[in-house]
Amino acid sequence: MSITPRILSAEDLDLLFTKACNAQTAERFTEAREDYLILLGYFPDAVLLHYNIGLVHYNLQDYTEAVREFSLALTFQPEDADTLFNLALCLKKTGDCPAAIVAYGHAIEITPENADCWYNLAGCYRDIHDDMQAISCYCRVLGIQSEYLPAISNLAYLYHRTGDAEQAVGCYRQVLALRPQDDSARYMLACLQGTPLDHAPDSYIRNFFDMYAEGFEHSLVAELGYDTPRQLLECFRRCSGHKAMYAHGLDLGCGTGLSGVAFAKVVPVLDGVDLSGNMLFQAAGKECYTDLHQDSIIHHLDRTAETYDFFLATDVFIYVGELQEIFAAVKAVARPAAIFCFSTENYKSTGYSLMKTGRFAYSRDYIRNIAAAAGCTVLAQEETRLRKERDSWIAGDLWVLQFDLPNA
Repeated sequence: MSITPRILSAEDLDLLFTKACNAQTAERFTEAREDYLILLGYFPDAVLLHYNIGLVHYNLQDYTEAVREFSLALTFQPEDADTLFNLALCLKKTGDCPAAIVAYGHAIEITPENADCWYNLAGCYRDIHDDMQAISCYCRVLGIQSEYLPAISNLAYLYHRTGDAEQAVGCYRQVLALRPQDDSARYMLACLQGTPLDHAPDSYIRNFFDMYAEGFEHSLVAELGYDTPRQLLECFRRCSGHKAMYAHGLDLGCGTGLSGVAFAKVVPVLDGVDLSGNMLFQAAGKECYTDLHQDSIIHHLDRTAETYDFFLATDVFIYVGELQEIFAAVKAVARPAAIFCFSTENYKSTGYSLMKTGRFAYSRDYIRNIAAAAGCTVLAQEETRLRKERDSWIAGDLWVLQFDLPNA
């Protein structure tokens, strides 16, 4: 025998709405969603319910459902700028930047002085590499709020990326005037002004990759032609004397896990270390790592109790600088005859240098000297093209080293 659900009174519905709102405020989002859905059965055209359920889905990271609810709210109230703003946020989260741009544009038509709308619209253009449109939008932000610090920071980055060093320097200086403790801005300013440095600050690496982690891999692979992990694997396979499989590896600066995927059959037990928590979140989804550690490379190597017979560092040393310390730290946890595969940007002079791009490049003699000092034999060094940068390819080198056997 079926039981007919009790019909809620107006008073009960008011209480249920209050309960749902309280659950949402307390971040009990699943509970809030269930209560809102009950209410929606009574009031299917209620804009506020669709809007609130959209917010709940956003907080549950169910962005597709959030898009659906915000879109439904807009069918009843199409000129609501707040709903359009949230719809655009969710569309970008689903990877649909063109649709997000349309939604932000509509919101701006309604509230043209909304600095946050202009800022987020700029971010969409930045992520699809329409740099000129992004710059224009960030400038509109500053026309509304002249000290909108994130807009100034992004402008500095974009001017730097497009090769407008003078504008970039001006923006980095503005950032430092507003936030003197900003190590990232100070580092990038040093790059552009030719100030010699021997490493990139951890805060710069962490903040940069946390900010761009979500779309980083797509941009790197699909737009910049990045294929270094596969190339490095093929370089390793061409070496004579290597084993088919290694027992325990460590991916230094593992990023989103592209190298972990490439070397999965060579090193089935592979750990990763990276400063960026957001990059590690992307790497975890690849399911190719046994353990992931949010830490600096040196700190992790100094404190780990593990030893490894395989090391990876793909497109990592460009943010490291001087390599003597890191090679010594790797050697300290390397098993006899351990393999070390990595890539470097090529520097045509001697030693290594911090380039205006904010990346370090290395001469081949420098790498060979560092390797010899750490007790490594160079099994392979091959020239390669690392990725595109403003319509040209960055020249680099692939390296495969082997730590010498004791008393060898």
